[in-house]
Amino acid sequence: MPSARTLSTARSREAVIDAALELFARKGFDSTTAEEIAAKAGVSPRTFFRYFETKESVVFYRDYGFMRSFAAAYLEQPVATSDFRALRAAMVVQAQGVAGLRSRMETYRAAVDSSAVLLGHEHRHFEDHATTIRAAILGRRPGVSDDDARMLASVALALFQRALRKWLAGPSAAELADHIGDEFDRLTRLVP
Repeated sequence: MPSARTLSTARSREAVIDAALELFARKGFDSTTAEEIAAKAGVSPRTFFRYFETKESVVFYRDYGFMRSFAAAYLEQPVATSDFRALRAAMVVQAQGVAGLRSRMETYRAAVDSSAVLLGHEHRHFEDHATTIRAAILGRRPGVSDDDARMLASVALALFQRALRKWLAGPSAAELADHIGDEFDRLTRLVP
């Protein structure tokens, strides 16, 4: 069981992330200061910088956990399942039940879209994700070439991003997992 201090730290970190994303989405990334984020989150600027090195690092903090969880879910897929199908299944599983996070994801998207700097960081961030997925592919299927694993990882991330944008633009009753499955299935129909 986590200690009270650990829980307090986690709550403070989440408050900073939520405050930052809300301010970035409303005011824009460039117009928001770390001091404003700290004040909105109810922490000191010093606490802000204890948790996050830069304003940019706040935006992408949660994504790394999702990618690590996805990689683990992918590695658990049956070996007899093709890599493409295993990636689809793992992403669908990871996306189930995220409806409660939709408003956070909408705020994240608005925050990132508010700044060319953040869009550039997001692009580099996706490269990190592709590396994580590539490593999982190589771990699951050692005979796959590094180049093929990198391409498959990039394709999977592109399909995930398409599904995420469609989900955020669509009705709130829709499920992200359904959009992900649809995008993977669509590509399968296009490239027999």
